[in-house]
Amino acid sequence: MTSSGVAEGTPDTVPRGIDDLTPEWLTEVLRADPGLDAPAVESVRAERIAQESGFSSLLYRLHLTGRGVPASVIAKLPADSAARGAMELLGGYRRELAFYRDVAGHAPVGTAHVYTARQADDSSDFVLLLEDLRDWDNADHLAGLSIEQADLVIANLAALQAWSIEPANGTVLEQFPSVSTHAVRELLIPAFGPGWQVYRDKSGATVPRPVARFAQRFDELAPQALAALTEHSVLLHGDIRADNMFFDGARLKVVDFQFASVGCGAADIAYLVSQGLPTVVRRGHDESLVRGYLDRLNLDSYAFDAAWRHYRFAAAYLMVLPVVTLVGWQDLPERSRSLCLELIARAIATIDDIDALEVFE
Repeated sequence: MTSSGVAEGTPDTVPRGIDDLTPEWLTEVLRADPGLDAPAVESVRAERIAQESGFSSLLYRLHLTGRGVPASVIAKLPADSAARGAMELLGGYRRELAFYRDVAGHAPVGTAHVYTARQADDSSDFVLLLEDLRDWDNADHLAGLSIEQADLVIANLAALQAWSIEPANGTVLEQFPSVSTHAVRELLIPAFGPGWQVYRDKSGATVPRPVARFAQRFDELAPQALAALTEHSVLLHGDIRADNMFFDGARLKVVDFQFASVGCGAADIAYLVSQGLPTVVRRGHDESLVRGYLDRLNLDSYAFDAAWRHYRFAAAYLMVLPVVTLVGWQDLPERSRSLCLELIARAIATIDDIDALEVFE
């Protein structure tokens, strides 16, 4: 066990599939949790969930019976599709395991309780066993967040970022890659063009001329954004979408850390605000939300002008995420298609509203 109570994986302790999550295996895992009193699982029933929103992993709700056990837990396993190879290349599974091993439970950010986080030494097989947040309100990325919800998320992100650069946590950032990796530069950025063509073909939306020109030159201009977004180093969530958030009044828990990375803090804020809020909700609030973020971050070396510049770079560059997803249009569920089209429309509106393209040379 690590200091956080999360087990390191070895091949014989990591299930190869959902059928390997037996009552005996689950009992062994749950008995290692100090918050449970001698639990014993008698039966387990697996229910597949999030089939239209989770592509990189398989998610199951495990309904448990037994003595001293939770009524249900969430199991996360690697995808059984081409997405598995992509996640291996991006290091997504190892990033998430590192987050639950070294950050969750230590950093002042709300996350689901983790019972175990294990990955095999000889493959990308892994398992996460997490608290079931079914009684919390899972936000809907397509519907979008309110300003009040966004403000709560920003408070959590600022706390996480500030914690990640405290001297006592000096080795945390070493566990995560930069936002500018070889895979991003060589695979993600080149996929923008084909994805943008799908957007133009499927959306029928009018794109402001400057944004259209930016999209045509994305391969050329994206490296400028990546260079800017690596000028500071804090821990980023990397995929701070509403679908990854659970609310209970003024409380928040965030999940899905497969894209956790290191870069400028304003990158997470820009992604959250530019794509997570409906345009009519966001419009006119970008600057005040960035200022609120900086007030909470309380870092003298990160002034508004620098953060605003990074925010504008990120709002433009991070349009890449929903755009490249459209490359797989034929295999996307209908909700995912609608979601990507909506997120791109939100990103375009943000870029136009805040004159984001002015920061590019």
